[in-house]
Amino acid sequence: MPQRIVMPSMGMYTEEGVLTAWLRPAGARVEMGEAIAEITTEKVTFEVPSPIAGILHHVAEVGASLQVEALMGYILAEGEALPHIVEPEVGPPHVRSDDAPRAPAAPEAPRPGGPPPRASPAARRLAAQHGIDLHLVKGSGPGGRIVEADVLAKVSQQRT
Repeated sequence: MPQRIVMPSMGMYTEEGVLTAWLRPAGARVEMGEAIAEITTEKVTFEVPSPIAGILHHVAEVGASLQVEALMGYILAEGEALPHIVEPEVGPPHVRSDDAPRAPAAPEAPRPGGPPPRASPAARRLAAQHGIDLHLVKGSGPGGRIVEADVLAKVSQQRT
């Protein structure tokens, strides 16, 4: 039976995190406890271990903001198929089943700034609200990560 990989909770104040990297490629054989993904929350960046040994299948894409317990991917046994779960056809457009396997995304047009920058979920939300391209923001957080204050500085810079 496929083993779900979900966004773990890092404490009572953690509501979401950003999938900043898959540490192993899709289709790779992984061992139980092996680091397979990197998640960044407002306060910490951590590695997600594989819950069991098997074949890794990505569902969430790098840069995705994930709620706690949201589906990130699956670990499958050799020759095992992904579960087929039908998405609801009614309801608000922002509602979707986290269990639905997604087809591989079509290649995106190249971004001028390269891969998605490392940014906190709050910084991403604020940038989206103000139409700020995160590729143009210099991060002051750990490891150059973009934090809310960096986006606010860019917003005030654009107003002047």
